[in-house]
Amino acid sequence: MTSGKPSKPNVSHPHSENGHQLFNETEKNEQYRRGVKMLQERCKAIQKNNERIVHRLHLVKKLTKKRNREVDMLKNRLDRYNDGWRTAPQPVAVKLEESKASE
Repeated sequence: MTSGKPSKPNVSHPHSENGHQLFNETEKNEQYRRGVKMLQERCKAIQKNNERIVHRLHLVKKLTKKRNREVDMLKNRLDRYNDGWRTAPQPVAVKLEESKASE
């Protein structure tokens, strides 16, 4: 008959057969801990990089809005001066002809 108490696990000396198994489990646990730590460090690095990218995106969005406001302001000012810039011909790109020195 049992007294109702849970039985104690059979823990043997580290140099016995079961001790070798315990050593392997401890080594596996240590490898697992190292792997988890490496993954956590990598995740932190990725998160930091993502935060930098998000910050840059916000900055670019802000600069784009500012540029668009300035372009609109310039268009309105030119219209107030009756500059006629909207009807002006577009500049034509000039292509340089290659010299025929070889002929």
